[in-house]
Amino acid sequence: MARRSAERDTARAEYIERRSRGEEVNLAELADRLGVKRQTLRNWKSKYKWDEAVPPQPKRKRGGQPGNKNSKGKKNAAGSHSGAPTGNKNAEKDGAYSAVFLDMLTDQEREIVEKTPLEVRAALEHEMKILKFREHKILEKIAEYEKAEEGAVYLSAMTEIRGKNDSTMRFSDSAFKRVQSLQEALYKVQGRIAKITDSLRGLDESAARLAMERERLDILRMRASGSVDVPGMEESDDPPDKVLEDEQ
Repeated sequence: MARRSAERDTARAEYIERRSRGEEVNLAELADRLGVKRQTLRNWKSKYKWDEAVPPQPKRKRGGQPGNKNSKGKKNAAGSHSGAPTGNKNAEKDGAYSAVFLDMLTDQEREIVEKTPLEVRAALEHEMKILKFREHKILEKIAEYEKAEEGAVYLSAMTEIRGKNDSTMRFSDSAFKRVQSLQEALYKVQGRIAKITDSLRGLDESAARLAMERERLDILRMRASGSVDVPGMEESDDPPDKVLEDEQ
């Protein structure tokens, strides 16, 4: 009985030690090496709950572990270079969401910024011109795709898949699908054009009302001072400012 207890304790100690290091333990190999029946070793492990005695392993973080040098010397490894300079645009695709650094603009870009109108009417008219140009280009592309042969396809994107067998995936669009996308963009542009048209009309109406009010005020002041006789205007003892307020 003493020999069997010693074998059991030896097997348990080795099992727990190896599992605490994160190793997988082959019970059959361990039993053969200790001269114990394989089933007996399995019974000991189950009966005396060896796994519960194994200390919990620390959670392994994703990526390289502390102290590893897997990427040492590689071109894009962290610490192998100082990184991209401030204000770089390496990841920029089309410029639609580009950050603007005024001190890094070229002379041509700075000229464009400086010429951008800030007065309300001028800014609206400037935007209207740009939108009308976009509308024209979209209509041109729609007409081009509508003339395409039936079944024509257009390459939209390519993706390289690297692995055991390198391959390239190609994504394509039909002429019909491209026309649909362009029509959606056209609706947005035309919607904005309609809003700007309403804004410009409102500015014109406000300017006309203001001009009429100024003209009316001038007439009332001249009449009050007696410098001019305005036919069709009723007499009033109220000062011109008071008359204007009552009429408003």
